[in-house]
Amino acid sequence: MFLVFRPDRTIHFKPLTEEQLAKKPFTAKEIKALAVVALVFGGFFTKNWHGMDYSIVVITGVILMLVLDLIPWKQLEEKTEWAVCFMVFGGGIALGTAMGSSGAAEYLAAQLFPLVEGKGWLVLFVGLGFFAAVLTNLMANVAAAALILPIAIPMAQMSGINPVIVAMALGMYTSFAYLLVIGCPPNVVAYSFNYFKASDLMKAGIVALPVGVIIMAIIGMTWWKIIGLV
Repeated sequence: MFLVFRPDRTIHFKPLTEEQLAKKPFTAKEIKALAVVALVFGGFFTKNWHGMDYSIVVITGVILMLVLDLIPWKQLEEKTEWAVCFMVFGGGIALGTAMGSSGAAEYLAAQLFPLVEGKGWLVLFVGLGFFAAVLTNLMANVAAAALILPIAIPMAQMSGINPVIVAMALGMYTSFAYLLVIGCPPNVVAYSFNYFKASDLMKAGIVALPVGVIIMAIIGMTWWKIIGLV
């Protein structure tokens, strides 16, 4: 990002006032807000125990914020980016379903995987990474991983490669939605503030995506070897 969009070094933040710098005890509302956030994070990490989906945990936190009067409904309604719901979850699911039902995704996989099959774990690792990273920009990351895993795992096993590293890599590679606004909800939320254009995201993503894949490969060749996965 620093190389693609060089920052203006002449811009400076306003210095904090003495009142802002002064240490103050937490207010009752701040303590309640911290407790709700901690509860939500605790819900994320204890999903196997309580069995509730992450979406239920999050909406419970939102309801608690409203019930405890930590945020007014009007402000919540105005600040919520409803485009996320329609563009990403609606559009992403529709696009992913179309690619899956039409056979387009399977066709792309059939074209790529023979190029990396039988050429060692590193070639499979990097090739799989590029394919997963590109595909996750066109469909939900969960759908992309679910589509690729049944093909990639048997390939890894036939090549004598630990399928654990393939599964772990896919979980990370399918998060590299750096190219399109519709790629993931955070892209849409950031885009909705009108600080950048869709083409700007593409310009940065074209650099960030291969860099991310390469960094993952370096981690695989070093750290994953140290801990015995490779």
